[in-house]
Amino acid sequence: MPTDLRPPRPPSEVHGISTLRVAIIGIRLRLLGWRIEQALEEHDHVKLLQLLNTWADLHRRTSARLHGEVSSNIDAMRDMFCDRARKNISKIVREEQRLDRVASRMKRARIRENARDYERSYAVGKESYFRTLLLWRNISASLSSRR
Repeated sequence: MPTDLRPPRPPSEVHGISTLRVAIIGIRLRLLGWRIEQALEEHDHVKLLQLLNTWADLHRRTSARLHGEVSSNIDAMRDMFCDRARKNISKIVREEQRLDRVASRMKRARIRENARDYERSYAVGKESYFRTLLLWRNISASLSSRR
């Protein structure tokens, strides 16, 4: 039995802290991912945008802390996903504003008993509603494809 082997070193305290920090960040990212899914299901674009920005910022800070251990390709893909989601969210906001305007036009047309204006506004609102659903599906599919 060799006696010249050094006794095993106890793990350094710094390693334990960094491992704990990585575990906590992982939990936070999973929690943010779950909350993003909830915002998608609820079609809440304000909450989704806030969570998406928090999620991207946490990833960015984690990548900076790891000093190049994370592939730049992964960072680029994440940034592309976030940019695409932000663009779709801004389109959703515009469509929802359009729906509000259409609803008020429909209300005025109904009060004036103008069936032609009501039907025209209804058709515009219906198209806007379907565009909004399509944008939500695009964000959801983009998030699902990241897994």
